[in-house]
Amino acid sequence: MRIPLSYRGEYSQWVERFMKYLEEQTDGEAMINSIKNDKSMWSDQEKRVQKIDHLARSLLIQGLPNDIYSLKNSNKTTKDLWDALARHMLGSEYGEQDRKAAVLYEYETFKATEGELLLDTYI
Repeated sequence: MRIPLSYRGEYSQWVERFMKYLEEQTDGEAMINSIKNDKSMWSDQEKRVQKIDHLARSLLIQGLPNDIYSLKNSNKTTKDLWDALARHMLGSEYGEQDRKAAVLYEYETFKATEGELLLDTYI
């Protein structure tokens, strides 16, 4: 099975597919743990499986689209990379609210100009 690629606008579906992919891997549970929990939260036993964190990071990077591949350089842990990817793909809560408000405003104020053809409105 190939690592699922992430596409803009399909982040939540990709997360589900990627987690299913990890579950099927050897040490998949540990890789999911390294994605969801920061190193500071690891027990001594979990610190011994740092190799798994590197593997999870490697698999995650392989699923990144080329235009956001650079996120990997600025995030040291798999958890940091995972969170940065979520912020990048979903935007912040306020950014999402701003986008919704802008679209709603555009919808509510949409009107044709006198003498303008409907086709011209969309061009």
